[in-house]
Amino acid sequence: MMNIFRILGDSLHALALILLIAKLWRTKSCAGLSGKTQILSAIIYTTRYADLLSPNHYHSYYVSSMKIAFIAVSCLTVYLIYGPYKKTYDRENDDFYNEFLIVPCFVLSLFSANYMSPLEIMWTFSIFLEAVAILPQLDLLCHVKFVDSYTVCYLLSLGLYRALYILNWAYRYYYEGDYDLIAVGSGFLQTALFSLVFVRIYMLKRREDSVMISVVT
Repeated sequence: MMNIFRILGDSLHALALILLIAKLWRTKSCAGLSGKTQILSAIIYTTRYADLLSPNHYHSYYVSSMKIAFIAVSCLTVYLIYGPYKKTYDRENDDFYNEFLIVPCFVLSLFSANYMSPLEIMWTFSIFLEAVAILPQLDLLCHVKFVDSYTVCYLLSLGLYRALYILNWAYRYYYEGDYDLIAVGSGFLQTALFSLVFVRIYMLKRREDSVMISVVT
């Protein structure tokens, strides 16, 4: 069921993707973005919304359109990073091995899915993978000394979206008695990892301010 926390969360999620595309389009650069995290995002949306191809897909036109949009934007982002803007891609520092995340998440989904069906396994896999997909981006942030405003706003929107979804789950449990242990547990882990991202961004901005003050004085 829809509630204010889910609506705000979904809005921030959409805003994050808009900011991501805006950064790439306005700056003509993917500096500060982890291509590895964007690859994981494309895998997440593709596997989670694989039900679009199912004959039993009953979602509204709006929901189906949003699913297609998320898949399209994530794939477009990967294409731009490794295609037209590859000269600005920080390949040297974006060296996280995605296999260390994909393989364990897939194996775990085989044992944790509520139903042993391909769509259910893919959905569970996408939930687990989304929880840790920010790790390559966090690793990249730990190697760089500067992060632009577009990237900061993109990551903040994405992190707040996950935080609001925790409130959404609390609301649904209190008023509807409904919860999904896999989604809730993964959501808390993802929010914790995003808090580390925010700490790193704060440290980078403090360093930038210190450098600017030193230059002025």
